[in-house]
Amino acid sequence: MKLKKLMILGLSLGIAFGSFGCTNRNDTTKENQTTANNTDFANTDYAKTYTSLYDTNISPLTQYSMYSDVNATTKAYENDANYPGNEEYVKQLKAAYEDSRDNIQSFINGLKNDAKADDKTLQSENNNLINQGNKLIGEIDTKIKNLGNIPKSAYNQSKNDFINTVNDTTKVNNSIKDDFNQMIKDMNKKLGITNNSMTDTNK
Repeated sequence: MKLKKLMILGLSLGIAFGSFGCTNRNDTTKENQTTANNTDFANTDYAKTYTSLYDTNISPLTQYSMYSDVNATTKAYENDANYPGNEEYVKQLKAAYEDSRDNIQSFINGLKNDAKADDKTLQSENNNLINQGNKLIGEIDTKIKNLGNIPKSAYNQSKNDFINTVNDTTKVNNSIKDDFNQMIKDMNKKLGITNNSMTDTNK
C-alpha cells in the first residue's frame, strides 16, 4: 500500500483510471492546485458542482496509476521486495478496481442528480459524460469478474509472467476508457479548470 501512495502521480480508474490530479478550486497548495480560467462557464453553479464532484471522486484515482498498463506495473514492482506475491497482488488489484468503480459511480450520480446546466450544449455534454461513465463502470465490473478467470496454475508463475497473465485475463476489447477520459479533459477545458500536475489518463 505504501508503494501505491508513492506512485500517486505515476492509473484514473485509475484504472479507469486517470491521472488528472485535480483538487478544490479554493485549495492554495501548489501541488495538485486547481484554478479556474476565465471561460463562459468558469463561474457557473454547474462548474462549481462539477469541480467538487471531480475533486472528491476522480482525482483520488491517481493513486492507482501503477496499474495503468503492464509496463507501469512491472516498473512499480521492479524491486522484488515491493511485490506482495501473486495472490496478494490480485487482491490489491481487485480492491483498486472496486474503489475506482465506486468513485466513478459517485461522480456519475452527482452529475446526474446535482449538476444542472442552463446552457443546452453544456447539459448535453454532461449527459454524454454520464452515459460514457456508466459504460466505463460496466467495463470495470467486467475486469473484476475476469479476475476470477485467472488459472490456478498461473499463481505459480514468476512475478512478471503473472502480471502479464493478469493483464491478458482482465483485458477488455474495445475499451471506452480513453473516450471517457477525453470527455473529462474536454469538460475541464470548457469549464476553465487547469491543474499544474494534470497528466494523461492511464488505465
